[in-house]
Amino acid sequence: MILLRRLFQKANIRVTALAVEHFRVCVVGAGPAGLTTLKNLSDAGIDDVICHEAQDASGGIWVFSEDPERPSVYETAHTISSRRLSQFPDFPMPEDYPDYPSNAQILAYMRAYETHFDLGRHIRLNSRVESVRRQTDGRWTIEAVRDGRSHVHTADELIVCSGHHREPVMPDLPGAFGGEQIHSLRYRRAQEFSGKRVLVVGGGNSACDIAVALVPVADNVSLSLRSPQVIIPKLVGGRPVDVQFRKLHKPMFRWARNWLVERFVKLTVGPYARYGLPEPDFPFLSRHPTLNTDVLERIRHGKIKVRPAIRSAEGANITFSDGTSDQYDTIIWATGFSLGVPFLKQVCDDWDDVAQVPLYLRMLPETEPNLYFIGLVQPVGCIWVVADLQARLAAAEISGAWKRPADIGARIARDMRRDSGRYKASRRHAIQIDIHEYTGEIEAELARSGKPAVSSE
Repeated sequence: MILLRRLFQKANIRVTALAVEHFRVCVVGAGPAGLTTLKNLSDAGIDDVICHEAQDASGGIWVFSEDPERPSVYETAHTISSRRLSQFPDFPMPEDYPDYPSNAQILAYMRAYETHFDLGRHIRLNSRVESVRRQTDGRWTIEAVRDGRSHVHTADELIVCSGHHREPVMPDLPGAFGGEQIHSLRYRRAQEFSGKRVLVVGGGNSACDIAVALVPVADNVSLSLRSPQVIIPKLVGGRPVDVQFRKLHKPMFRWARNWLVERFVKLTVGPYARYGLPEPDFPFLSRHPTLNTDVLERIRHGKIKVRPAIRSAEGANITFSDGTSDQYDTIIWATGFSLGVPFLKQVCDDWDDVAQVPLYLRMLPETEPNLYFIGLVQPVGCIWVVADLQARLAAAEISGAWKRPADIGARIARDMRRDSGRYKASRRHAIQIDIHEYTGEIEAELARSGKPAVSSE
């Protein structure tokens, strides 16, 4: 386009503005959050929508890929929220799905959802958004690269659904480690580490899942925790733990919820010291827990050795903070992700390493009235069910049924003060929410808009 303009100018030919595609709404990302956003926009009568998906298929990280450079689940990944609480309220999962569906089952479910609501017509695959800038009239100019070619279009509204599993965080390792180092984002199959000595760093869901998967094939497996972690079995009393946990969110339990959770964990798991794990020295609900039944069993059977934080490395030797050391072939860093959104750097502050993200209801910035973030949350529960509610609210505002409050800045400050007293000040907990309280807040706003939430019960 620029080249043509320059050629015409050299030839003294008068050029008028070249036509640029325009859409009412631009959605970035066609993972679960993007799909439910498209569906809710359609329900609100908003059909002039384009959705950019950087990969060659919809489904986000639930598309298993052998390519280590593509964000993807690993081969053995399952949900950490139960089927009952992981289904869209207006599109139930198949009855024959297990309590914790596999990544292949979730992808099949998302594909069925996309087909049922005819969402594919909005999606441009292999289209990566490179930059976004605001025009003088308040609308957006979006530049995307599709199949190696740059495309530019404009939009009235911008909805970011690209998630927070894009930019891996790799801590600095003091010394010179002579083996392989990868981030958990690039881990795919345990068989690739057959016969190796593997150190997994982290205590979250991915770290524990990967350590468990490595046990049958690796020569030995260690799990390095830099701080105490709350690890809870996925089944309690024969039922999914998230279903059981919901009972504690009745108003009568609000004042004693953390105490009840701690007693509940001590009864079902016992003291963490018995597993060689550090005992939490904080209220359990102030951290995002790890839901994993198998890792505790593997630790007690001696199949996974618990290690403290790494002090230094030299060749194959790793020395830990307690002075002990061992030799490893591979380190897998399950150390989380940056929250930054590269294509929004001209619009928003950099969130690469923040303890809180300044968004009202975790989705609305104070000074960008036509910008929305859907799915940028970390609940003890299912992200896309929360995203469905967020998308309903965004669609309600775009359609004119709801208006964001005039004192949005004060509300953001209030919520940040509240959360600073609840959650650890860290990158990992920057977008943590209490899923039951949060969905209640969104549902209250939807009721105010006249678009009440659909119940899955």
